[in-house]
Amino acid sequence: MYLTELYRFYERMTRDPESGMPPEGMSAEAIHFALVIADDGRLKAVRDLRDSKGKPLRRFVPAAVKRTSTKAAPNFLWDNTSYVLGVDSKDNPAFTAKKYASFRTVHRALCADCPDGHARALLSFLDRWTPDMFAALDERDALLDANVVFQLEGEEGFLHEHRPLQDIWLDSLGLQEGPRGQCLITGDEGTILKVHPAIRNVTGAKAESALISFNCHSFESFGKEQSENAPVSPRAARGYATALNYLLQKEHRQMVRLGEDSIVFWTEKACAEESLLGALFDGLDAGEQTQDSALLRKLRGLLTAMACGQPVSEEAGIDSSVRFFVLGLAPNAARLGIRFWVTDTFGNLLRRFGRWYHDLSIERRQDGDPEHPALWQLLRDLAPLQKSENIPPVLGGQLLRSILLGRAWPQSMYTAALQRIHADKHVTYYRAALIKAHLCDTTEKGATMSLDRDEQNQGYRLGRLFAVLEKAQNDALGKVNAPLRERYIGAASARPGLVFPQLLKTAQFHVSKSAKQRAGYDVLFSRLVGEIMDGMTVFPPILSLEDQGRFMLGYYHQNNALYQKKTADDAEE
Repeated sequence: MYLTELYRFYERMTRDPESGMPPEGMSAEAIHFALVIADDGRLKAVRDLRDSKGKPLRRFVPAAVKRTSTKAAPNFLWDNTSYVLGVDSKDNPAFTAKKYASFRTVHRALCADCPDGHARALLSFLDRWTPDMFAALDERDALLDANVVFQLEGEEGFLHEHRPLQDIWLDSLGLQEGPRGQCLITGDEGTILKVHPAIRNVTGAKAESALISFNCHSFESFGKEQSENAPVSPRAARGYATALNYLLQKEHRQMVRLGEDSIVFWTEKACAEESLLGALFDGLDAGEQTQDSALLRKLRGLLTAMACGQPVSEEAGIDSSVRFFVLGLAPNAARLGIRFWVTDTFGNLLRRFGRWYHDLSIERRQDGDPEHPALWQLLRDLAPLQKSENIPPVLGGQLLRSILLGRAWPQSMYTAALQRIHADKHVTYYRAALIKAHLCDTTEKGATMSLDRDEQNQGYRLGRLFAVLEKAQNDALGKVNAPLRERYIGAASARPGLVFPQLLKTAQFHVSKSAKQRAGYDVLFSRLVGEIMDGMTVFPPILSLEDQGRFMLGYYHQNNALYQKKTADDAEE
């Protein structure tokens, strides 16, 4: 189960102090400033903790509490200025005052009996500070709404790093009350958490969303309320939530976004293959995304070999037996949705990606086209205006799940590629590759990487013919406002019987004009058209959806061949 594996990942990472995983009871938060206070609570300075570009850095602080838009819930020893200083840019002074009061109430309750000097300094600051003092601060503009921590004057560390104050926080976590039961993750008997920690950074979801929640009576059973229906201990819940929030942070490179889906991935143990998962999902040609560039180059070579049908070899320096985990999350109204959960060995994953790249491989149009395109690049090319936010919903999850499980590519991918070509009047490298992958996966004959002059399929041959007619127009007229492709490619691929007779008639004018400037042009044109049309006496009235894809593939292949031939001729001249 994914909760168990997330908790195991959390325990494994916390054993490594250099992993960046927050320890027990902590979370990594963006902190902007430190309030430097004296022993008597006076504010002595405001220390800027941002980097040279003004970006806040993530620091381990007491774990952020789960909040709602109507309930004040302060964090311990840190928070934004509305809680700590009683000022913000929101136009809701009553709620700001409520948050300000709650911060003081919680800290006075937790620190009242602590004799430590750091705790006494904090309480003195809370007694001294009033919101109207904010206007006198030189840093007030940058400080407003920022996250702040506390620092005692003359010390390097922060108050939340001071051991006695950390103990206060950890003790408060152990005092949580709740029903008792058996934890689904650890199997231990003990207190069960009624409200699970928040998950953040999921595209399209609320700022703080729940992975497990029961917000309606219809979801409950046997008289149990809220998360008693999925009993998890407080420590295990904090562990899986901390691990998931860690994976969802971009800087750890264990997450990719495909449309509205957020995909996180990890392995059962610390290994180089864990970083290679990111390269597989995010594109092998998109840059060095792992510190082990030598291993990444091996992975590229291995996938290229596997695309040619060669097996996974242990001699490649890759452990194919290590298990990986992939969790797909989708936004939902009340909680996060699980799009998919996949676990298998790294060797099986490589074989499936090898099959994917084998089916996807097609002759590239220009040097910038990646040999191993990332999934997000393919999906973005199917979106209106080629914007990631316009990627068809669900399509990213469907496509990745089909690759991970070795299933048939989704029909929706193929349909989206054709629809985008009809809308944009353009057969791109990515769209042609997706069409080829679908045809290889769903038809016995499949499709070739480059021009197949022996292919007799009517759709493929008509696509080739359309590319030749477009070339004739371009040779005769040069760049025009409405080239043949923009005016007719959609209609020609769907109803060739209506379009091609007129296109051939118009092409004679283009050929005649070019023949006056280049001797023998008309002969070469007639020879090529005759080769393509050999045996085809009647244009079909309509083409099936499969043949429309072959039309686009034939057009792409022939177009590449025509312009490659032109480059060779120019070199000879």
